[in-house]
Amino acid sequence: MPQNLSNSPREERAGVYAPDVLDFIRVATEYCKQLEQCEGEQRGRFIDVMLRLLPMLYLKVSMLHDQPEMAGYNEAKVTEEDYNYIRACVAGVMGERDDYLDVFVEDFRYSDQPVLQTVSENLADVYQALRDLVEIFREGHEESMQVALGETVERFRLYWGQTLLNALRALHDAKYGGSQTES
Repeated sequence: MPQNLSNSPREERAGVYAPDVLDFIRVATEYCKQLEQCEGEQRGRFIDVMLRLLPMLYLKVSMLHDQPEMAGYNEAKVTEEDYNYIRACVAGVMGERDDYLDVFVEDFRYSDQPVLQTVSENLADVYQALRDLVEIFREGHEESMQVALGETVERFRLYWGQTLLNALRALHDAKYGGSQTES
């Protein structure tokens, strides 16, 4: 009787060590590092870095289709203090360019006015999803890695992918739009 190789442990291991997955983890790690070290960063440089990293993240995660769903649970690694630190650091760097009006949020469906959003909260939300994944990969437990990868890809589809794009649009406007100059 032929063995079903699609559920073999070897394929699951290859899944979390596949080149596309490792590329995504490398970009996610760089994104987290940039946010963790952004305190005191010049706004123009920070925006330039984010305008390069965010599209890379989007591309890399969008290449991770068909991640097998695995039952399991991983504890969150990012604490509320971690999240608030990242949000505050980004808000400090972005200054008056942190706020933007958004029409691509759920609240807009019930209003005729755009909703005020912040780049700092958007980037912190993406950070939270990615830092949790990076930490689980750093621990190296393959089953936990597969569960975390599947959850991260699913959350990308449902939430943080749009959040990333909203922040990217706002960062693009901060760099290239309007008459405001960068500092």
